[in-house]
Amino acid sequence: MYLYLVRHGQSVGNEKQLFFGTSDHPLTELGREQARQAADKLREVSFTRCVASDLSRAWDTALICAEGRGIVVEPDPALREQDMGALEDLTWAQAEKLCGGLVGKLLADWYHTTPPAGESPAHMLERVGACVDGITARGEDTLIAAHNGSLSLVLYHLGLIEEKNLLQHGWFFKHGTYSAVRVDGNGAELVCFNR
Repeated sequence: MYLYLVRHGQSVGNEKQLFFGTSDHPLTELGREQARQAADKLREVSFTRCVASDLSRAWDTALICAEGRGIVVEPDPALREQDMGALEDLTWAQAEKLCGGLVGKLLADWYHTTPPAGESPAHMLERVGACVDGITARGEDTLIAAHNGSLSLVLYHLGLIEEKNLLQHGWFFKHGTYSAVRVDGNGAELVCFNR
């Protein structure tokens, strides 16, 4: 089976350069165009199922990517982005002022840095991993529309990326692209990244 991973298009939170995870920022017009770009690229592939984060930026991206395929998009809150706690909806400068060197720690070692009153990446991995296991158990080629953090944990859960590379340069999911993972009884293989 194949998993096709799509990060949502640019959202208002991205545009404003905010720390946000569970805040429900909608797609910008550019974000809608990026979702259409991903949908156009996905025309070359076949999938029979689509599961998406229920946050509108990912949900609307999924709807655009599944359009015309006769597939009902399924919401799954387990695919949501990390809850950034006290950092939700702060600019980078505001977050740095509030928490000192925490922003640098998040950038350098995301998996071992939990935002104040936020969700730990380890807890996030539990929910994302359980979701992925449920999807792969069904054995259907599936489009997953979600967020940079949750999609990174999909790769990590499947053994395709090392912990030290999570949310590091070269491993960010780009807007307007898709990545493909082949999963079989022997494990998982990253077929393409940010195509």
